Amino acid sequence: MKICKIKFENIHALKGVHTIDFENGILGEAGLFVITGATGTGKSTLLDVITLALYNKIPRIDKAITESVIENEGVILTKNASECYAEVIYEVRGVKYLSSWSIRRAKTGTLNKRKQELVNLDTGKILVSTVQEVVSENERIIGLNYNQFVQSMILAQGQFSKLLLAKKDDRNALLEEITGSSIYRKIGRAVFYRYKGTDEAVKTQKIKMGETVLLDPEVVKEIQVDIDTRKPLLKLKEVEYDTLSKKKILKESILKNLKLQQNNAAEWLDFLKRKEAFLPQEKQLAVHNELVVFKDQMLTLMQTQKTIVAVEEQIASSNSKIADQITVKNNLVVLANELLKREIDPLQFEVEVNSFRSQVLDLEQKEKDCYAKAQQESQRIQDRNTELKSYGITLTINETLEEQISEELSKIDAFIQQKAISSIDAVRNEKDILTKRIIIANALVGDKKLFDERRKGIVDLKGKIQSQEKEIIALATQQKEQQTFIEALVPKVEKAKEEYELWQQRKSLDDHRHDLKDGQPCPLCGSEKHPFATEASQVLIKTLEDNYKESASKLEVFQKAMLENKFKTQNLIESNNKEQQSLKLKLVDFQALELKIVEGCSRLSWKATEDLLVWEQNATIFTKTLAELDQLENFIKAKKVLENLNNLFVEYLVYKRDYSLAKAELAKVYDRKDITAEVSKLSNGYSSCNSTLKNLQEQLAVYNKSLKLAIEEQSHTQSILLPQLLEKGIATAEELRTKIVDENVAAQLRANLQGLTEQEIKLKSNKEAIEKALSEEQKLDDTSATLDELIVELNKISIEIEANKKHIWEQDNKITLNELNKEKLKESQVMLDALQKESALWEQMNALIGDANGKKFSNFVQDLTLKQLLEYGNQRLIGFSDRYLLDSSSDYDGLRVIDTYMGNTKRSVSSLSGGETFKLSLALAFGLSDLAARNVSIESLFIDEGFGSLDPESLDQAISILENMQHESNKSIGIISHVGELKDRIGSKIKLVRTAAGYSTIEIE
Repeated sequence: MKICKIKFENIHALKGVHTIDFENGILGEAGLFVITGATGTGKSTLLDVITLALYNKIPRIDKAITESVIENEGVILTKNASECYAEVIYEVRGVKYLSSWSIRRAKTGTLNKRKQELVNLDTGKILVSTVQEVVSENERIIGLNYNQFVQSMILAQGQFSKLLLAKKDDRNALLEEITGSSIYRKIGRAVFYRYKGTDEAVKTQKIKMGETVLLDPEVVKEIQVDIDTRKPLLKLKEVEYDTLSKKKILKESILKNLKLQQNNAAEWLDFLKRKEAFLPQEKQLAVHNELVVFKDQMLTLMQTQKTIVAVEEQIASSNSKIADQITVKNNLVVLANELLKREIDPLQFEVEVNSFRSQVLDLEQKEKDCYAKAQQESQRIQDRNTELKSYGITLTINETLEEQISEELSKIDAFIQQKAISSIDAVRNEKDILTKRIIIANALVGDKKLFDERRKGIVDLKGKIQSQEKEIIALATQQKEQQTFIEALVPKVEKAKEEYELWQQRKSLDDHRHDLKDGQPCPLCGSEKHPFATEASQVLIKTLEDNYKESASKLEVFQKAMLENKFKTQNLIESNNKEQQSLKLKLVDFQALELKIVEGCSRLSWKATEDLLVWEQNATIFTKTLAELDQLENFIKAKKVLENLNNLFVEYLVYKRDYSLAKAELAKVYDRKDITAEVSKLSNGYSSCNSTLKNLQEQLAVYNKSLKLAIEEQSHTQSILLPQLLEKGIATAEELRTKIVDENVAAQLRANLQGLTEQEIKLKSNKEAIEKALSEEQKLDDTSATLDELIVELNKISIEIEANKKHIWEQDNKITLNELNKEKLKESQVMLDALQKESALWEQMNALIGDANGKKFSNFVQDLTLKQLLEYGNQRLIGFSDRYLLDSSSDYDGLRVIDTYMGNTKRSVSSLSGGETFKLSLALAFGLSDLAARNVSIESLFIDEGFGSLDPESLDQAISILENMQHESNKSIGIISHVGELKDRIGSKIKLVRTAAGYSTIEIE
C-alpha cells in the first residue's frame, strides 16, 4: 500500500487548500524526506489528514470523528472556517483509489453531517459514499484496520528506544501502548471481576436457601385436623348469624317507616301553607292568560310609535348634512379660482380644472425633455473624458473645455509629426517587431545568467568528484592498515583468552586445595598428605584478565572502525557514481544552452562575448522604445475622441439654453409641486360633494315616505284594538301592558302551580304506601327480643365467626406457605447448581488469565508479542548490522543482545552506544510495521522523532541506514523531526511555517 498524494483544506492550523504529491516532483524523486517545523505548526496534521480520509479517525483522538467531537474537542476544522475536507490518493496492487472526507457549517452555525466517498480512479466509479461503508471498504482494500495502519505506517521510533531499556513490567506496558493491545488487560480484569461476581452470587444463594425453613410433616397433619374440626362449627355460627340479621333488619325497617310517617304528616302541613300563599299569583296568572291574546297587537302598536320617533330624527339629520355639503362645494370653487388665478363657472368646474392640468403637464414634459437631452449630452461628454483618461489625457469639464481640447490637439499633432507615423496600423506593426526582439532579448539575458550559474556549478561538481575520489583512495589505504592490524591482533587476543581461562581453572583447583586438611583424605586422589595446599598467585590472574580485556576491547574498536570505514567507502562510491552521472547530464545541458545563446545573439546582431550588463542595457532600450510607441498609439486614438468631444460640447450648450427657457415658462403658469395631485383632489372633492348631495336628497324622500306609512299603520291598529279592550274593562294600551306579565314570569308561575299539584299527589301516595308497609311488617315482627338485644347478640356471634375464620386462614396459610417454600427450595437448588457450574468455569479462567489489574493476561500476550516482534526486528537488524541480534529470556528482567563478533556472548542492551541503540530501536520499529502488516506490502512510512538524542556520528549512521533502506526497498519514507543536522543532511523537505495570522503554510523544497 502506497500513499501517492494528499489534498486538504482548513485542517487544524493549516488554513486554505494544500496539496502534497509523494509520488511525483521533488518528494517522488527523493523518496526520503523530512517533515520539519516549529512546535504547533501542524507536522502531525499531515498524518491526521491521511487517517481522517481513510478511517474517520486521527491519532490524537481515541474515537471516531463526529460533529459533536469537532464542536466539543475543537479539532479538525480550522478556527473561523466554514468548511474543510481531506483527500488521499493511495495505490494497492497497481490500482489507485481516492478516499475523501468533508464537512461544512450551515448558515445557522451548526455543522452539517460529514460526507465520505471512495472512488476507483482507474475506472472513475464511486465505490461507496457513506462514512461507515468508506471505512469498511478502505479496510478491505488496504488489508489493515485503523490500529494496524497506524502501527504499520507511522513509527514512533522514540518509544522503541524506551522499550529496549525498560524492565519487564514497564516493557509490557510500552508494548501494550505501542501495539494498541490494552484489550487483553481489560479481558484479564473482566475475567477476575466476573469470577468474583459469580463466587459472591453462589455465597448469596446459599445464604438465601438457608433462610427458608420447612414444617415437620407431623405438624402439617395436626394443622389439617384442626382446620377440618373448626369448619363445621363455623358454618353453624354463620347460619345463626343470618337468622338474627333478618330479625334485626325487620325491626330497623319498622322504625324507619314510623319515622317516614311522621315526616309525611309534617310535609302535609307545610304544603297547605305554601298552597294558600300562592293564591294571589294564581289569580294574576288567570288574568294574564285571558288578555295575552292581545299581546301581539299591543307590541305592534308600540313598535310603530318607536318607528315614527326614529324616522323624524333621521329627517332632521339629513337636512343638516345637506347644508354642510353645500358649504363644502362652495369652498372647493374658491380653491379652484385660486389655482387657475381666475374665476370659473361652477357648472363647468371639472372641465376647466382638467384643462388647466393638461396645460401644466405639457409644460412640465417640455422641461423634462430639454433636461434629459442636456443630461444625455453631458453623459456622453463624461464618457469621452473617461476614455481620454485611459489614453493619458485629463480634462476638466467646465466653460473652458473648448480651449482645453484645442490645446491637447496641438500637442498630439506635434508628437505625431515628431514620430513621423500617423496611422494606428503602422504603429502596431512597429510594436510587433519590437515585442519579438524584446522577448528574444529577455530570454538571452535569462539564459546568460543561467549559463554563468551552470558553469560555476560544473566547476564545483568537478571539484567535489575529485575530493571524493581522493577520500575513497585514503579510506582504502586506511582500511588495508586496519585489516593488517586486526589480523595481527586476533591471535594475541585468542592467546590472552586461553591463558586467562587456564588460570581461572587453576584458581578453582587452588580453592579446593586451600580447603584440604592434613590427616583427611583428598576426594580426588585419597592422599592424607597435602604438600601443595598453597594459594595460586592472585596478582597473576588479575594481570592476565586485564591483558585479555584490553586486547579484546582494542580488537573491537578496530573492527568497528573498519566496518564504519567500509560502510563510508561504499556510500562515497555510490555518491561519486551519482555525481559523475549528474556531471555528464549537466555538461550536455550546458552545451545546449551555449548553442541557444549563440543563436539568439545572431538574431539580434549582438556579440556573444559582450558582458551581461551590455545585454541588459540593450533590452532596456527596447522596452523604452516600446513604451513610446504605446504612447503614440494612444495619442492617435485620443485625437478622434477629442474632435468628437468638441462637437458634443457645442450641442450640450444649445440643450442647456432650451432647458432654462422651458423652466421659466412653466413657473409663469404654475409654481407649485404636483398639479396632478391638486387637480385630482379638487375634482374628486367636487364630484364627491355632488354625489353626496344627491344621495342625501334621495334618502330624505325615503324617510318622509316611511314616516307617512308609520302614522297610517298606527291609526289602523288603534281602531281595531281599543274597542276589544273596552269590552274587557281595559281603557288604554298602556293599561293592557301592565296586566300582561313577562312570558318568563308567566312560565315560572305555571311551573310553581304545576309543582304544588304534583307534590299534593306525591304526599297522598307516600302516606298510603307507608301505612301499608307498617301493617305488614308489624305482623311479622318477633316481639320476644328487642333491637338492642339482637345487636348485642349479633356482635358476639360476629366476633366468634371472625376468630374462627382467622384461625382457619392462618392454618391454611401455614400449609400453603410450606408448599411454596418446597417449590422455592427446588428452584433455588437449580439456580445454585447453575451458579456453581458458572463459578467453576470462571474460577478456572481466573486461575489462567485473571487478576484485579489485568496484569497476568496482558503479560502473557505481550510476551508472545515481544517474541514475534524480536523475530521481525532481528530480520530488519540483519540489514542494518550483522553483529547484533536481540534476545529475551524468562530468567532476565530486561532485553539482551547477542554479540556475534564476540562468540555470541549475551549482554544487556544498556551497554550499547547511542548509535547501536538507535539501530536496534529502529529495527524494532520496522519490525512492528512488518508484524502489523504481514500480508500487506507497505510502501510508505512515517517515522516520528527519535533522532534528538543521537550524537553527530550516530545521526550520520542513522541517516545512512534510512537512505540505504529507501534505495533497496523503493519505499517513500518521511521523518518528522526538529533536529537541525537531519534537516541539513536530507535534501527534500516539507517545511511548515507559521504566518503572522497564527496559521501555517507548507513549503516543499
